[in-house]
Amino acid sequence: MLGIVFQIYPVNLVFKNMIKVPIKAPNSEYIKRINRVLDYLAENYQQEHDLASVAELANFSKYHFHRIFKGVVGEPLNKYIQRIRIEKAAHRLKYHAKKSITEIAIDCGFNNSASFSRAFNSHFGVSATAWRNGAHLEFSKNRKQHSNNGDKLSNNWQDADLSAVYIDDSTRDLMWNINMLNRKDVKVEIKNIDQINVAYLRHIGPFIGETKTWGRLFNQLINWGAARGLINCSDTKYFTVFRDELEITDFSKFKADICISVAAGTKGDSDISISHIAGGKYAVAQFEIDADEYEQAWQLVYSEWLPKSGFQPDERCCFERYLNDPKTHPNNKHILEIHIPVKAL
Repeated sequence: MLGIVFQIYPVNLVFKNMIKVPIKAPNSEYIKRINRVLDYLAENYQQEHDLASVAELANFSKYHFHRIFKGVVGEPLNKYIQRIRIEKAAHRLKYHAKKSITEIAIDCGFNNSASFSRAFNSHFGVSATAWRNGAHLEFSKNRKQHSNNGDKLSNNWQDADLSAVYIDDSTRDLMWNINMLNRKDVKVEIKNIDQINVAYLRHIGPFIGETKTWGRLFNQLINWGAARGLINCSDTKYFTVFRDELEITDFSKFKADICISVAAGTKGDSDISISHIAGGKYAVAQFEIDADEYEQAWQLVYSEWLPKSGFQPDERCCFERYLNDPKTHPNNKHILEIHIPVKAL
């Protein structure tokens, strides 16, 4: 499903002797500092932010920070914050039916419902009310038309049904089976997960189908960790964390982090940054699939399990955990876990 390159957006051109000379792309230190800002804003997007304090977080002068942020991220700081707020509100409108639109607007950092309504309509082309009443379904369908597999499960994934919930005798976790006619059954389990410290490489931009690039970035991260004694065959875990929602965020702005687990206190360097995967309650589904079946796996969980589970997604990030090296599998299968953060419906 995945594979990513850093997307550096067009920058201004300067002139020297009438010849256009492009400004150099931001180096790894710039990217690491801007990632620090993005991580902070992900958890504090509702708050008001002044330019000086955000620039200080990245250790840049406020006079240059705006241009640097736009050069790395592809949009100005204020526009980025506004977009994140709107997209968080769009998520809540889909899944938080008990909250009013005004409550959601205020929770997501807007001063009032009027300013929120204007911003939401401008961004999505529909009102917040229409979005809540079903317009998000058509929007999601349009987004899926840009993916490799379209908006339908392929034939060998379609014959599936969900078992009744049961409780694991040893863990006491809630569990379901998605029974498949033409494939191995899938187990979905509700687990409470501790916070996981990670080192990561971040990508901003389209990623679906970029498997070669994805492999290159994982190799870069693993080589970095191995050189510092951070890779342990039995303990190190490998993830992709999706920092935005695929069916809401434009692909050109979508953020995803390639991660390895690290000990608390680990320091990043070069273009490797340190963050964490939030702890809490997750729905965990394990798959053994081909390289081109990631989207099908995600859609199966969302279409077969989620609507019948009694749970809904919350605002923490979804992620994939990789359990094997496909090159060592006799059939080159990818064994992974899909993690969806959930709370009671």
